[in-house]
Amino acid sequence: MQHPGRFRLSATRLQRQRGQAYAEYLVVTTALIGILLLAAGDDIAPLVALTSGLKSFFSAYSFTLSLP
Repeated sequence: MQHPGRFRLSATRLQRQRGQAYAEYLVVTTALIGILLLAAGDDIAPLVALTSGLKSFFSAYSFTLSLP
């Protein structure tokens, strides 16, 4: 049978890992937003291109879902 202290140690490690994942997601998301806002596009801004691409994808996706 396992020692009860091991479970507490394991739970503490999991909480630290969850915090680390949150920090990594925050850093990556901040970097991507910064790149989108600061990058200069040829004709249109990258953020506008991303938004229009997502709208186009969603309209094609919703059309596909509406098919019988």
